[in-house]
Amino acid sequence: MKRILYIEDSVTSQLVFQRMFTPTYEVLIATTPRLAEEVLAKYPLDLLVTDFLFPQGDAYEVITTFRQKHGPMEVPIIVVSSSMDKALRSRLLAVGANACVCKPLLNLEFRALVHQMLTEPYMETRADDLVVTNSFQWVQDGVSHEYCPDIDLHLSGSDRLKVSELMLAKLHEQWGQGAALGRITQERTFTYTLRRKETELSPGSTEGGMPH
Repeated sequence: MKRILYIEDSVTSQLVFQRMFTPTYEVLIATTPRLAEEVLAKYPLDLLVTDFLFPQGDAYEVITTFRQKHGPMEVPIIVVSSSMDKALRSRLLAVGANACVCKPLLNLEFRALVHQMLTEPYMETRADDLVVTNSFQWVQDGVSHEYCPDIDLHLSGSDRLKVSELMLAKLHEQWGQGAALGRITQERTFTYTLRRKETELSPGSTEGGMPH
């Protein structure tokens, strides 16, 4: 019997998936990418189906790690997401997904896709004309900085616009050389407020200020 691993944190989606494919196939469920890694270490698979976004991150790491051991025609990967768009689809196909599907899943179409991936797997056509990558900008002591984690590049200069133009040129250059861009998602900016600890009171002094 063919074995499918479904990575999904929604109980409702888990139940729907199990009803769709049990008992035709053996269905394993993992609620997080971390738990999926434990399942993958124990059981051989015929198909991996995964949601994209999770409370603690996304499915990029599990896909890229899995692809280092299993080729796309050996064990296909289907990624499902309610936020699937052209840019996300392009990034997922670039890191090793076979197909990308937008939620909610249409039963007949999704059943047909799963069946085909288990019998005659294929790769969706990549939209190589589009990829979205993120960089981070800030100003420190009057100098503009920009950093792109995808290519681990930090640029700086007095003109913010010129720094950004240079970053874009570098990204095009790296992409043309085969760099895997668009891997950084769910970026956030955190602001931390730090407060100095109160110094210990010197002997003979009081919190009121002047000693009595």
